[in-house]
Amino acid sequence: MAEISAQLVKQLRDMTGAGMMDCKKALVEADGDIESAIELLRKSGMAKAAKKVDRESKEGRIETAISDDARVGAMILLASETDFVARNDDFIHLAKELAKLTLKNAPENVEQLMQMKLDSKSVEKAITELVAKIGENIKPRKLTRFELEDNGLIYQYVHPGNKVGVMVELKSSLAMGDARKKLEKLSKELAMQIAFSKPVAISRDEIPEDIIQKEKKLYTEQAKEEGKPEKIIDRIVEGKLKKFVTENCLLYQEYIRDNDITVKQLIQNFEEELSGEIQITRFARFEVGLSE
Repeated sequence: MAEISAQLVKQLRDMTGAGMMDCKKALVEADGDIESAIELLRKSGMAKAAKKVDRESKEGRIETAISDDARVGAMILLASETDFVARNDDFIHLAKELAKLTLKNAPENVEQLMQMKLDSKSVEKAITELVAKIGENIKPRKLTRFELEDNGLIYQYVHPGNKVGVMVELKSSLAMGDARKKLEKLSKELAMQIAFSKPVAISRDEIPEDIIQKEKKLYTEQAKEEGKPEKIIDRIVEGKLKKFVTENCLLYQEYIRDNDITVKQLIQNFEEELSGEIQITRFARFEVGLSE
């Protein structure tokens, strides 16, 4: 029997896109002959599925999972080529199971998730088999997992249709007793705000400085192209930058249900009502079809 080296397995994987274990099994059965192994993979449907790996996956759905005490939450975007497949029962089931697996096993990224066990097989193999069955590329696009370290709660919102999902984490000692329902109400409002208004950060401090500098450069070039006097360009740039921060930072955005107040003021209103502090510690927003 021919020796099946790791390099040969990798070569077959690169050629077909099939899983590592499937490639090794095919090579063993083919006694190391790579062409015969490819044919075996084709017959089993694995190579057929692999041919679809490079197709664009701009559709899909978002699923979430959360612990009973709302202290740990997970969210995943499973991508497909068409919306038809995104509404397939098998696809929906897989997305839900991957969200649960992410909640339980805490993978740091999609690559780690793909190597984890789902029932008796790896996630990678389960996906490959579903691709072969459905005839369309499927892959986890992104995932995230929150775990509270302090008092508070995690809230999840998935917009009808499962194309937009939000997970928000609040830190507060009010997440107990009767006040918890009020905090949950605020969490829902914040999640819907994030879903609708697409903030990139909670506050100005969280926007990376390279993004700020990039915006400054853009506004400066625009002002010069428009022939603005040199002495007022800095003022124009600062005005546009302020607007950029206001529109892209959650705390400074206009509250979607009442444009007369900001999200920060909304939180302050709840703090006054409940006599306690509330802090947004982080959030995540996924959208199907959105460029990475």
